[in-house]
Amino acid sequence: MDDFIYEVFETLPRQGPGNAHSTRRALELMANLPGKPDILDVGCGVGMQTLVLADLTDGTLTAVDNHQPFLDTLRTNADKKDLSAEIRCVHGDMSSLNFESESFDAIWSEGAIYIIGFEKGLQAWKQYLRPQGYLAVTEVTWLKENPPGDLQKFWEEEYPAINDIDTNLRIIDACGYHLIDRFILPESAWWDDYYQPLEDRIKLFRDNYRDNRQARAFFDALDTEIDMYRTYSDFYGYVFYILQR
Repeated sequence: MDDFIYEVFETLPRQGPGNAHSTRRALELMANLPGKPDILDVGCGVGMQTLVLADLTDGTLTAVDNHQPFLDTLRTNADKKDLSAEIRCVHGDMSSLNFESESFDAIWSEGAIYIIGFEKGLQAWKQYLRPQGYLAVTEVTWLKENPPGDLQKFWEEEYPAINDIDTNLRIIDACGYHLIDRFILPESAWWDDYYQPLEDRIKLFRDNYRDNRQARAFFDALDTEIDMYRTYSDFYGYVFYILQR
């Protein structure tokens, strides 16, 4: 991946939709979580949700990402919030995690499981959960039937594995999880810490990379993504699925 792509995303508050309120809400649904839980955050990015979890629990957070600068930012922010003792940063690939089986009371992944696929992630990560352990993931999901043609085409190209809620619930059941609850992230979770800062970065980087054809095409694709959500947010969104092994 070209450096300019990481440059755009490294300075964003989040690398995908989400907000602290939704993280807290998902955590509160884990009624039987131990008092000092071991939590694995997969595809943590710069770790805004990691910091929220560390602040709300007395446990230990293991944050995994394959891009070291994201982890460096998380470490810096954890130090600022006096949470460095609670957070362990691990540079690694979510598709080949290297942990002992049944090591965690909960596994968390906001806006990242799509990288390996919803069903594959549920299957692969289950082994790391302790009995009755929790899995909390957000997944982009169809919310209405019969999306407009240009939106359908967009997602066929960007993420053809996108499903509706009922299909994801069947996948969850087939993978051996019990659904605790689910909820749709509010539109503010897309705009406040993700799309609005991203639009600002695109404007800045367009000038910096005006002679780079590949960069211009990348920025155009991001603008298209943002415009799709601005126009069609009724048809799709991120759903937080809270599951139990």
